[in-house]
Amino acid sequence: MNPDLLEQRIGRLDRIGQTQTIQIHVPWLEHTAQAVMQQWYHEGLGAFEHICPAGQTVFTAIADALLEAIRHPENLTALVEQSRELNQSLNAALHRGRDRLLEYSSCRPAVANALKTRAEALDSDTHLFGYLEQVCDCYGIDMEPHSTGSHILQPGEHMHTSSFPGLRDEGMTFTCDRTIALANEDREFISWEHPLISGATDMVLSNETGNCAMSTIKHMAASPGTLLLECLYSLDTMSSDVLQTRRYLPPGMIRIVTDQQANDHSESLTHTLINSLREPIKTDTAIRIIRGYTGLLRDMLDTSETLANKQAPALLAAAHSLSQQLLGKEIQRLNVLARLNPNVRKEETEFLELQQEAVTAALNSATLRLDAMRVLVAT
Repeated sequence: MNPDLLEQRIGRLDRIGQTQTIQIHVPWLEHTAQAVMQQWYHEGLGAFEHICPAGQTVFTAIADALLEAIRHPENLTALVEQSRELNQSLNAALHRGRDRLLEYSSCRPAVANALKTRAEALDSDTHLFGYLEQVCDCYGIDMEPHSTGSHILQPGEHMHTSSFPGLRDEGMTFTCDRTIALANEDREFISWEHPLISGATDMVLSNETGNCAMSTIKHMAASPGTLLLECLYSLDTMSSDVLQTRRYLPPGMIRIVTDQQANDHSESLTHTLINSLREPIKTDTAIRIIRGYTGLLRDMLDTSETLANKQAPALLAAAHSLSQQLLGKEIQRLNVLARLNPNVRKEETEFLELQQEAVTAALNSATLRLDAMRVLVAT
C-alpha cells in the first residue's frame, strides 16, 4: 500500500461517532489497516457504544500517530490509551461548558402546555372587538358588517383626526377570528398586536381627548348635591430597551374618588358602578358648575393627589421586589455557571449588576401622573 495515498484518504474522513452503530466500508484499506482503525474507533473513542462529539478533535490531534500505527501496528496500544485519555478529557470539558441557558429553556411539557392554553384563550378573547368598536365610535371611524365574523372599516366623514393609524384611505375588511382569516385571504386578521390596535392604543393614551368628563350620578353613598371627583393616576418611570422598567412596573392605574370633605369613596363607588349609574349633563350646565366650583375642584384635586401618593409606595415596593428577584436570580445563575465554565465572562455578570442598579434608580425616580379625571354631581 502507498503510505502517501493512505494518509490522504485518512485526512478525508468525516466526523465520526454520530450514531451508536457505525459501519466502516473502506475497500481500499488492507486488512491490517482496517483492523487498526476498528480497534482505534472502539477502544480509543468508544464510538460504537456512545456518541462521540470529541472524535474529530481527537483525530486531528493524533492523525500522524494514527498513520504511523497503521504502518507499525505494534504501536497501537499506546495510541489507543492516549486517544482514550484525550477523548475523556475533551468530553469532560464539553460537559462542564454545556449551555445551561439552553438546558433551562428546553421544552418542559407542563410549562409548554400552560403557555399553549393561555395563547389559545387569548386568541379566543372576545374583548378585542368591543374595544375596537368603542375606539372607532370615539374617533368617528365607520364600521359596518360584511359577513359572519367580518366587518368593514372606513374613514368616516366626521373623523376627529386627519388619519387613523393602520387604516388605509380606501378602508379595510377585517376579522378577529383566525379561522375566518385563514380561509379568506382578502380579509385582514386583527389581533392585539395588529398595527391598527397598537396605534389606536397609543393614540388613546397620548391624546388628551376624553381625559376630562362630567356627569350626574344617583347613589346612596353620595347625598344629593354632593360634588365628587374621580381621578386616574399612573406611575411614570424612565424606560429604555435596556432597562425594561415596564417589565417590573407594568402600566397600571391608581384610582381615587373623593368629595368636598376629602373622603375617599374609591371602594364604594367603583368605576363599573359609576358607569352603570351615570347620566349625561347638558354642556351649559357643566360649564356653569365648573366656573362656580373651580376653587373647590382644585382643592379636591390636591386631596386626590395626596391620597394617590399614599398608594404609590406599595406599587413601587412590589416593582423593586420583582426586579431584585428576576435580576438577582440571573446574576446568581451566571456566578454559578462561571465556576463551572471558564467561557462565562465576568463582563456578563457586571452588566447585569449595573442594570440592576439602573433599574433601582429608575424606579426610585418614578413620578405620579394624572391621566384622567371626571367630575360627578350627585342627584
